[in-house]
Amino acid sequence: MTLKIVNTLLSIFLVFMYYLGFWSAKSSVKITLFFIMILFIYEIGIETGKKQINKN
Repeated sequence: MTLKIVNTLLSIFLVFMYYLGFWSAKSSVKITLFFIMILFIYEIGIETGKKQINKN
């Protein structure tokens, strides 16, 4: 779980660094990073949902 959180935070950080103009990339890299960020956020949501179900 902790590794997924770290991956998510790093991917969000990379995407925002790009949008703030700190680095540039090819369009394929931009699209890949964006979808990886969405995938990691989705995985964290699934894990959080599992924990909520287990509490009840």
